[in-house]
Amino acid sequence: MLEIELVSNINSYLDNKGISYSNEIRMGIGIPDIALNIGANYRLKPIGDYFLLSILTFVEKRHIVTFDEIKKEFLLTLEKVKHYVFALANLSLVRVKKQLVQAIKNIFSTKLGTTISIEAKLKDWKCACLQAQRYLCFSDYAYVAMPDSYIKNVDTTIFTQSGIGLLSVEGNQIKEIISAKKSGSCEFIQKYLITSKIIQKYSEIKRKHLRNNIFTPYTLQET
Repeated sequence: MLEIELVSNINSYLDNKGISYSNEIRMGIGIPDIALNIGANYRLKPIGDYFLLSILTFVEKRHIVTFDEIKKEFLLTLEKVKHYVFALANLSLVRVKKQLVQAIKNIFSTKLGTTISIEAKLKDWKCACLQAQRYLCFSDYAYVAMPDSYIKNVDTTIFTQSGIGLLSVEGNQIKEIISAKKSGSCEFIQKYLITSKIIQKYSEIKRKHLRNNIFTPYTLQET
């Protein structure tokens, strides 16, 4: 078995369950093989830029700020500040009047659901466990997935102590060997970013399948 086959088997399982997911999302601190989300508000405003989301949270906390305050806080040029602010305005998230920026939508109330990251490995479970620990900065839970035939070689104590879950994969069947513990370090901004990217990617798949008239009903909550 190749690692790409392992990932493909997990993808098939998620497809059958109607769960939104994406492969290899770049998150700066790590790139999970698979990232999935259950229960997010599908109509959230997708924001895939860290600076854009950081500036928005800064504005929301202050309610009203000036261009200069944003410039000093993030060490940006005035040109960059305008770029980000007007991008947020185009998303109907802030209102701009002269040099003042006002938040008009509270994204902190957005339902992000549960985000899970999975690192797929054929044998090197130690490396996989370390990688999965990085994913806890932007995921509620992190797992390592391995072929069922190799699970017997894994030291499960390390997974239990680190809070990383372990999955065995055989064909399209997935079994949870060790339950993951909920992350205590998952940051809102990072979680919003990865949730946006998952939903955007899944929406592309949905539109493609609708064009081909083969898409199964979407099952995530949309309220």
